[in-house]
Amino acid sequence: MAIKRCHQLALGILALLALGTVFTFVVGMRNSNAKIIDSVTKNPKKAELGKGGLACQQLTAISTVTRNGQQVFKHLVGRCGERSEMATKKTEIGKTYWYGWSMFIPTAWKDSDAGFDIVNQFGAYPGKPGRKFPCRGIGSMISREGSNFNFIFQRQGTSIDSKCTRHTLFKVSEVRGKWIDFVMNVKWTGNKDGFLKLWTKVGNGPYVQKLNMKGATFWNDEGTGPYFKMGLYKGDPNFKGPAPRYLYTAEYRLGDANSNFRQVAPRLAKRIIAD
Repeated sequence: MAIKRCHQLALGILALLALGTVFTFVVGMRNSNAKIIDSVTKNPKKAELGKGGLACQQLTAISTVTRNGQQVFKHLVGRCGERSEMATKKTEIGKTYWYGWSMFIPTAWKDSDAGFDIVNQFGAYPGKPGRKFPCRGIGSMISREGSNFNFIFQRQGTSIDSKCTRHTLFKVSEVRGKWIDFVMNVKWTGNKDGFLKLWTKVGNGPYVQKLNMKGATFWNDEGTGPYFKMGLYKGDPNFKGPAPRYLYTAEYRLGDANSNFRQVAPRLAKRIIAD
């Protein structure tokens, strides 16, 4: 009987090992299909500068700071400027993507600063002629408004063309002088099967899920899906609030539907920026 039980135990262990091997093989196959389809390691993909040109806004690489070997960029907009953004790859409507990126908010930013600071945009360009966006801009964005950073979510409504809701991510006082890391998983669509999930990590803290939206995330009649921009948009020259205004960005990655959190998530900085 003891010999029989030992034989059965051995067979059970072998079965578990085989199952584990199959499981590892399946996961490996799934991950092997994952792909980073866009990233920024050294130079901006495309610098978008506003009115006033180089004299009024700048997008420069900071050679003394890297994050996981990737370049850190400084986005600066003077009083006579409008924007200093990095434009990236356009996506396709109906497809799912993983995004990862970082930004650093200088200690000079105050809760009481006037005006607004758009730091990320998920916009389509050119947009559908005649389409109106209730929360300004084209598409969704992250913006500093008053003492809060808000995710401004614009998409197809159930009974209206464009719907806008605001979701507070964190206060300026919680993030200034720190790196903020972002991971987002989204299906860009005007249909009900869309979703948008966003996690943030402030400084050395843990990742926290901030958004878990279901339903339409975009429109089905735009020319393309949204393209991601990170940096700083201040609106027209002579903007309200302190000037010059600046922040830092790094570690942009865009993964396809087979990618995952770990592949796109920003890594630790090798040196903290002393602004």
